[in-house]
Amino acid sequence: MNKQFNISQILVYYDFPEVFLAKDTIGTNYLCLLINDENQQLTYIATAISQSRLVSFLNGKTDLREVFETPELREWFIFNEIAEPIDGIKFEKETLPEDFLPEPGFVFQKQLQGEELILNEVLEKNNAIIHLAISDSDDNYSIDADNLGDIVKLYQLIIENSFKKILIQKKVKDKKAVSIPQNYKIRAFASSYSSFNLHFYSTSQIDLFGNSIIDFALNKFDEITRDFSNEDEYISSLRTVKGHTISSLKKLVKRLIDSDIRLKHKWSSPNQDKVNSTIIDRQKAEKIYEILNKSEELAEEIKSFIGFFVQVDVEKGTWRIYNLDDEKEYSGQAVGNILQGVTVKTINYRIICQEVIEEMAISEKEKANYILQSIEQYE
Repeated sequence: MNKQFNISQILVYYDFPEVFLAKDTIGTNYLCLLINDENQQLTYIATAISQSRLVSFLNGKTDLREVFETPELREWFIFNEIAEPIDGIKFEKETLPEDFLPEPGFVFQKQLQGEELILNEVLEKNNAIIHLAISDSDDNYSIDADNLGDIVKLYQLIIENSFKKILIQKKVKDKKAVSIPQNYKIRAFASSYSSFNLHFYSTSQIDLFGNSIIDFALNKFDEITRDFSNEDEYISSLRTVKGHTISSLKKLVKRLIDSDIRLKHKWSSPNQDKVNSTIIDRQKAEKIYEILNKSEELAEEIKSFIGFFVQVDVEKGTWRIYNLDDEKEYSGQAVGNILQGVTVKTINYRIICQEVIEEMAISEKEKANYILQSIEQYE
């Protein structure tokens, strides 16, 4: 039985890769070891390695020899070429000969930096990893506490709201089950030594192919903060997440401009072998802010509810509706006589509202107000 591999991360390199990670066609991790390089004729051996054992090895807690001498699946694969895809041939013996095994005591101690660090954290957390590096224009990694809190908060809001918007666009069937905090919230767990680089991980659901569902929102963040030369194409990208996402983006870039802050955004996920990266410096922030000011309608959020009215006050122009989709009540205001003739509790309606977010002065929490735009009976 043969196996095909693709290299996912080189761990030790000297003239050619000596120890590296690879994945087979179904995403299983394999640790690969150079066992012969005579006359530049390379021979490698690979063995499957579980997530927990791989993390232990990468953190210097498991000996390289132990991985190959006592593999978890008790099988090895041999190959001579590392041109992808790699074709591994099963080693048909019960144990490895001594000359195939590395010397005892080799533990992985390489200081991971930059992209390698993110890829290592992806393996450890088995989910999306995000690095947010915050600095001034001279790359001095220090920042006021107020700026730090606001930038992280606005970043989380952009991820959350763009995630919810994408679910609607993709017409996810069980949207209620997917649109949960687990899938769009991120948690800080570390920071890089000697730089203000915050490390976050996602708790989002992972599918059979290793895709983290938060990837939709992370890709969208890179898309709407990219450098651009064509304004119309860029505005088209912004319209895909118009509303609260754009409102938060506008606040974010304004904060970067006012405080002369540079934001570096890097992330990766289990199904990827690369690190995605974008930088928002003051020049780019000003360019984005100018577009957002030209297109005020991008910040407008339109909401649709289907359900029955629980309360209507025509004179005061207030209403409350029970929304059948999420089984929650929403309330708001109406202009003019649009509520005239509405029946309470016994008839279902479809209503279209403009959602306006207000920030409370004391708590700084956001409150949604709904302004009724249209109403029709729903059959």
